[in-house]
Amino acid sequence: MSLQTYVLENDEWVARTVSADELMRENAAPLRKTGRQSLSKPPTCGLLTRTVVESPVIRWVLPVQLRSARYNDVALIGDHSVQICELGRDRQLQDVVRKTDFGSRIRNAVVMGTPQYSRKVSEDGTHVKTEDDDTEMADLSGTAPSSRDVNSVLPPQLLVLMLEQGDLVFLFLEQGLARNWVFVSSTHKVSGQRLVYPGFHMAIDPSSKFLAVGCSESIFIMYRLESMEELRAAYSEDRTFRPIKEVVARPVKGIIHKIEFLHPTHGNEVQVILMIIMVQPEVSRLAVYEWESTCKLGETFLEEKNGYRLDDDYRLPLLVVPLKVRNAFLIITERITATCSDILSGPPAFVQFELANREDTELHHGTREPLWTAWTRPIRHPPYHDRKDVIYLAREDGLINFLECGDEFEIETSVSMGSVDCNIDTAFASLFHLFGDVLVTGGDSGPGAVWNVEARQSPQRIGSIPNWSPTVDFIVTKDGVFEEASESSSSSTGKKNSDGSSSIGKMVPYQPDKVFACSGRGITGAITQFRYGIQARIGLDLTYSSNIKQCWAISDFGATEEGFFLLLALPNGTTILHLSRDLSEASEIDRDAIPYDLTSTTHTVQEFEGVVVQITTNYITIATSTGCSQNSIGDVIRDHAAVVADAVVRGSTIALAAYSGSSFKIILLSIIGLEVSFERAFDVEGEVTCLAIERFDGDFVVLAGLQQGEDPTLAIYPTLSQQRGLATPLFLTLKPAMLNQSSSMVDSRGQGATFGVLTSIVHRLGERSGEEVVIAGTRDGDVLTIKLNRSQLSSYEIYRDRFGTSPSRVYSGNMIGDPDLVLVCGDAELGIMTSYVTDRQGGHFDEIYRVWPTDGDRPNMSSPPINSIASLLEQLPEYGESTMVMIAGPRIMVTELQRQPKPVPRYFPVGGTPVKIIYSKRLEALVTVVSKNGLPSLHFLDPETGKDLSQPLERKKLNEVYNYHGVDYITGLGNADTRAMSLTTWTYRAGSVRGDWIVLAMRRKDNEGLLLIISAEPETTSSQPNGSRWIRFWTKFDRKIRDGPIWSVATDEHGVFLCVGVIIQYHIIEQGKFKVVRQHELPTPACWMQVVNGRLHVLTTNHSLIILDYKSELMDEGEQMRELYTDDTCRNGLHFIDVGVYTSPITMLSDPMCGIHGLWIPSEEDRPLKLIFHAELQASIRRFGRGYTRPTWGAFKNRPRYGCIPSGLPGSDTIGLTIDGSLQHFTVLNEDAWRFLRFVQNLARASATICPHTSSSPTTDEFDLEPQLYPKLNMQVDGNILQRCLNKRALEELVSTQYLQRFRELLEPLDEDGYLSSEEGPVNDGPVYELAYAILKYYLAPVF
Repeated sequence: MSLQTYVLENDEWVARTVSADELMRENAAPLRKTGRQSLSKPPTCGLLTRTVVESPVIRWVLPVQLRSARYNDVALIGDHSVQICELGRDRQLQDVVRKTDFGSRIRNAVVMGTPQYSRKVSEDGTHVKTEDDDTEMADLSGTAPSSRDVNSVLPPQLLVLMLEQGDLVFLFLEQGLARNWVFVSSTHKVSGQRLVYPGFHMAIDPSSKFLAVGCSESIFIMYRLESMEELRAAYSEDRTFRPIKEVVARPVKGIIHKIEFLHPTHGNEVQVILMIIMVQPEVSRLAVYEWESTCKLGETFLEEKNGYRLDDDYRLPLLVVPLKVRNAFLIITERITATCSDILSGPPAFVQFELANREDTELHHGTREPLWTAWTRPIRHPPYHDRKDVIYLAREDGLINFLECGDEFEIETSVSMGSVDCNIDTAFASLFHLFGDVLVTGGDSGPGAVWNVEARQSPQRIGSIPNWSPTVDFIVTKDGVFEEASESSSSSTGKKNSDGSSSIGKMVPYQPDKVFACSGRGITGAITQFRYGIQARIGLDLTYSSNIKQCWAISDFGATEEGFFLLLALPNGTTILHLSRDLSEASEIDRDAIPYDLTSTTHTVQEFEGVVVQITTNYITIATSTGCSQNSIGDVIRDHAAVVADAVVRGSTIALAAYSGSSFKIILLSIIGLEVSFERAFDVEGEVTCLAIERFDGDFVVLAGLQQGEDPTLAIYPTLSQQRGLATPLFLTLKPAMLNQSSSMVDSRGQGATFGVLTSIVHRLGERSGEEVVIAGTRDGDVLTIKLNRSQLSSYEIYRDRFGTSPSRVYSGNMIGDPDLVLVCGDAELGIMTSYVTDRQGGHFDEIYRVWPTDGDRPNMSSPPINSIASLLEQLPEYGESTMVMIAGPRIMVTELQRQPKPVPRYFPVGGTPVKIIYSKRLEALVTVVSKNGLPSLHFLDPETGKDLSQPLERKKLNEVYNYHGVDYITGLGNADTRAMSLTTWTYRAGSVRGDWIVLAMRRKDNEGLLLIISAEPETTSSQPNGSRWIRFWTKFDRKIRDGPIWSVATDEHGVFLCVGVIIQYHIIEQGKFKVVRQHELPTPACWMQVVNGRLHVLTTNHSLIILDYKSELMDEGEQMRELYTDDTCRNGLHFIDVGVYTSPITMLSDPMCGIHGLWIPSEEDRPLKLIFHAELQASIRRFGRGYTRPTWGAFKNRPRYGCIPSGLPGSDTIGLTIDGSLQHFTVLNEDAWRFLRFVQNLARASATICPHTSSSPTTDEFDLEPQLYPKLNMQVDGNILQRCLNKRALEELVSTQYLQRFRELLEPLDEDGYLSSEEGPVNDGPVYELAYAILKYYLAPVF
């Protein structure tokens, strides 16, 4: 029994829930002497929130030419984002640009203008473009004023969005100065604060002269728009862009159910017809407004149209589809499809018709008939629509119907196109293509797809659109290895590293933790692995008979058919494959048919100006279209005992690393025609580990990695006897002491550890003033960026990036047409380093992303271990610069690299709806509960392959011996009357008894609970072929709970906590049976429980967080648990996680209203929990998680600094999953960090550059730039806004001289590296902004 009362605490009355036992205990307690006590004070903490993976949900798919008529673009519009893609000639969608800075939910979207698709066809049947191809597009998500003079021509169409905050936004794209695509926008505020959901309905007339914006009830607004010709002329003349010409509002009686423009009578260019269906009590009415486009809107909408009453069969249509003939439209309800034509001549007359094949598909969820959800009109030649109209109708379960309507008959054709294997919501569109329709489908559960539809054929899937929503649960695997400094280390004695950083939290090499989520519903349900980086789409996947070391693509000079060669370097030889130009055929070439050396392994290959040079261990082969030669290396260098260890060729210069006996030489050769001649040789002390020929200051030099002692050496050799600036070889010993001390690199090797020997070298070719930049891979997994002073090459700095523990190999970005990036193969992963910068940390690459090869036909494919790559830029120029070959052991993959980083999910289909998931490190498996046709089952999945390892068993005891036999469902599962409520692990420890079990709590339909204790173990039979494994599992114990449903479960070493109804029960095992030894009554059921530091934290559905003591030795057996802390504010709960440190414990909880609450736990008991921060997100957090999710190169730089308060072990990250599939990242800030970051956010919110749709002028009365502690919502820092500030390098513009002094003051407490203290002479603004950007980079570093 418990009751609500008020108590006086800290001189104020607060509400508390107390039990009768607590009241009796308090009254029986002896009186204590009172005195002034020093109470602990809550810390001042902020919370940085940011979206690391955006929601994949697409609400609308709209074909729209936002750039020009030569692009076949489409807009994929979500709740908070617009993604523009281009439909390529291969019918694949290529990302162009993304906009996410709306600051408000997108409520509706339409397209303004008429498309202008080109119908030119070249002789080979491909689409002709008359201009040069575009450069790579980047997401600037805004319009930079300085870039708007590049072009001044409006595209054929505009995208019109209605935001939830009441803004009407018109968008198009233009190219900036760097030839990247930027959005240009015009925003119109919808007037009227009392409007109910303006934009809930939105329609644009076929001529794009009028836009109707309807509220959910009572009123709609009509906008007269400027014609595209007028807008184009104005924008070209003075850069103005004002689409709205006139506005009129028209009240109506009832709720607006549908609003659509009908097509005018053929040939009548000025006719406008608006149709509105209004729902009134017990009746629906259809009103029609007709006017000429030249009339004034005020006169047209002076009076309300009462309209015609609709029959009950048509009261609430699902869809209204305007047709291009006879002013007609289709009306589609749950059970009826009909046409209505000639509506202008009298009351609506409906003619019903039947749609073909109305049977449900296996994608249907629910007991009622599936609903028609969307329609689209395919592109046809304009004269076609003079007498006919064609429509695709889509149903939610994937069925597509094709309708053809004529001007004489209602429905001429109704054909079922079959079903597609994805759910369809409102995202459905037909895209233009010269040879058939291309359909794009998307839903709110499971991935979408791109389909090719040819005449009289069913849709064929040709591409996928990722969608992992809805997501109800997720888990972070514990694969990472973390090691704190030992007692003898400097951290335990309070010492600092040489760079001034603490040694606490040093990390050893590890594999990052993985993030898996339950996603989708029904047969599209899957376990989704979250990955982020650069996607590489696999077009061709071959497997050779042996492992491949390296690969090169070269021309086939004597080809009788179009194609090219792939030259493969094998461990003990070389082979050549011939690939056709369309990649449809591959064959191995006989050695007698080609001039190349296949007897020994190949070191390097070059194709330059029609000449192919191959260098193997024994020969140098030169081949052209007219002849070839093969030169013995022993003959050329006059030493037949020498063995070539490495070789490189650049232009007509060859460099060999050869050893004879125990000594190495670097030998330079030159190519003249088909002949090779000796030039010079350099004796080398030590071993040559790699070679490269690069251009320094206009001249070629040989770069060599040498191993001469403990430290590796970078040697620079001149290629000419008289070379400017480099007369003799230069040797640079690469010591860790040369690391830039500002980089603050902290890892397990320490600052004093030596570098590994060099494995590969590339030279960054981008223009850098006064410096040369060399990037080298090392044998221990480092990538070194070496910045040399061009005037004095012996002066250099080193920056180190960690890529793992296995050797890393670097490749120039020239192979994909971008000299400013570097590709790295390390730890069997491929990474891309880009955005080279020079700052206080030295010269380094600001952004590093992992490359994820994907196969559309195998969504569960694991990322193959890439060990080598090669360019196809010369062989397949028509495929673009990003086409390349990747080698993974014996596999050869031709891939298309996507330049922009994005989520690259991986799916493990489970054939049902996954509802719960955990990770068992003991079993190295994902454990998930899947509902298949309403029947719950338990599955164990391999996190590497996605294979189902499950082997369910039933255990029976016979003659004191347990027997096991295979079943479909273990005891307690496979029942349609049960639903999984909680899934967790139980590590049981009681004396000598040990157990590692899985606990599954079920809810039964009769309002009872079912508790299952499940044993699982790896298959103990003999090793099986192909390395397959299985996990045997069975129900060890099952117990029906008749006191009520089980809402949540938690465990500790000795027992299990169950929330049964509103009672928490603590069960322990005693004499082989469960026994309840503690319990506690809650005001509302617990949605989540967890034991934290020996106390039970309970989050209730309606009464916030309660912390209980269940261990106290003063308790009598069967006594209630004791409430230690409660919240004096009733908060709804979903999930919580501990984010504080031991001295200042903080619990962060989420609620169903998109809120986040940070509750501080005081050290004194019986004090209420204190709210220290509050945040609001775009969606509710269903689950929190924590782990080491950062890639290797980011994890070793992730240590608490700049005011970051670590949550959990140092280096770990706290993330949260929302129902719409987005992942949020959370960082707790101390007061200094919060004040600075919040100040930057306040500045950004006042800037139209950063927040173009939510910015407000920073006036004294309305907008205070200074961070305020109250209300606690101010303690949130929006990392998405800060990310835009960082991407645009906008701090200088935001701060300016007006706020510079305060900006500097807020930075001073965070200046750990001495940016500000190192200033000399007059005050310089440079270090101020450099420190500010360093802080932003730290807090916004990628989490995946």
